[in-house]
Amino acid sequence: MTYTDPNSGLTESLRPVVSSTGAVVQFHTSAGIVYQIQAHVLPYLTGSVYLAPSEDGWVLIDSGCGDSTSNADLERGFEIVRGEFDASFKIEKIRRVVLTHAHVDHFGGVYEWSRRCGAEVWVHAFESRLVNSYDTCARVENLRYERFLLEAGVPSEDVQPILDGFGFRPGRVREAEVSRKLYGGETFGAMKFLYLPGHSSGHLAILFGDVVFSGDLLLSKTLTQIWPTRMTPQTGALNYIFSLKKLEKIAISFEVRFGKKLTALPAHEEPIEDIPRRVETVLRGTERRNQRLTTVLRDSETPLSLLELTRKMYWNGRPNREFFALSDVGSRVELLLQLGLLEIVDSERLTRESPVLRYRTLFSNAETTENTVQQVLRMYLACYDSDTI
Repeated sequence: MTYTDPNSGLTESLRPVVSSTGAVVQFHTSAGIVYQIQAHVLPYLTGSVYLAPSEDGWVLIDSGCGDSTSNADLERGFEIVRGEFDASFKIEKIRRVVLTHAHVDHFGGVYEWSRRCGAEVWVHAFESRLVNSYDTCARVENLRYERFLLEAGVPSEDVQPILDGFGFRPGRVREAEVSRKLYGGETFGAMKFLYLPGHSSGHLAILFGDVVFSGDLLLSKTLTQIWPTRMTPQTGALNYIFSLKKLEKIAISFEVRFGKKLTALPAHEEPIEDIPRRVETVLRGTERRNQRLTTVLRDSETPLSLLELTRKMYWNGRPNREFFALSDVGSRVELLLQLGLLEIVDSERLTRESPVLRYRTLFSNAETTENTVQQVLRMYLACYDSDTI
C-alpha cells in the first residue's frame, strides 16, 4: 500500500508518494516520474539512489556502495517500484548508470548494476579513473594522504590505522568500464549535467525538469565533507563555496523563468524545496566553522598543528571519522592561508623526518578580520557576476 506523505514539505506539484515499507518514494516531476530508493551505503550512513526515465528506458543515478547489504536494498527497491508503482519496470530497462561523483558510497555498486542491466556507465572525466582503475588510484592517493597526515602532526604509528578507518583501499570495490566521460554542460533528453566541484573533483548535479539531483553538494541538514585541494585537486572550500553559489543562481533563475521553485533531491537526507535559503544557511554554517578555527588559534598560547587544531575544534574519537575531521579542518586552514589570515611558523625547521606544519593567526582579534566567506563571495562575483567591460 502506498500513501502520499503529508509531512514532506514539498510543493503539491511533486506529489511524493511513499511505498508501504517507506523504502521508495515516487516523485511526479515536470519531466517524468522519479523514484527515490533508500539503501545502506556505509555502516553508519543511508543514501538515496534515484531512477529517472529516459526515452529508451531508465537512468540509475548513483549505485550504492556495492556491498551485499546495499545491493540487496536496491534489489528490494526495484521490486517495490515494479510491485507498487509500475508493473512494466524491469532492471533490464536501466540503460545507463550516471554517477554524481565517484565516492565509494555512490559508485561502489556500479559494477554490479552495469553488469546485470547491461547499462552504460557515465561519470565526470576527472573521476573516470576512480571507476575503471580504482585499485591504482587507491594506492597512489594513499601515499598523498599519508603525507597529509604526517604534516598534520599524526604520529607515524597512527597513520595506517586512520587510513584503514577511512577505507580507501585496493580491492574494496569492483572496477567497471566507463562508457562516457562527462564535463558539464551536456544534455541527454530532459537531463542537463552541471559541473559543481568542491565535495569531489568531478562532482555533477543533474537538472531534470523541476528537480535537480544535487548529489552531496547540498544536503538538507548537514554540511557536506570537503577536502584540501592539496589532497584532491578541484575540491577545497573555495570550489565548494563557488559551486553552492552557482546552484543558488540556477535555482533563482529557474523560479524567475518558470514561476515555481526548483527542488533539490540530494543523495542523503530529505529533499530541499528552497535551495537559495538552504545555501544561505550552509554558508553561515561554513563561516561559523571558519571563525571557530580562527578563534582557537587566536586563543592558543602556541602555534598549533592541524591535529591539535582539529582536536580542539571537534574530535569525537570515532576511528572511522578521524580522517574526515582532519580533512575538513585542513580544507579550512588551506582557505584561510590563501586569504592571508593564517601563516605557517617554523618552516625553517621542516625536514622529511619532521614534517609537521604549525599555524597561527595574523591578527590579534578574530572580530577585526572580514567575514571569510564574504571574501570568497566577492571573488565569485568578480569571476561570474561582473558586468562585461
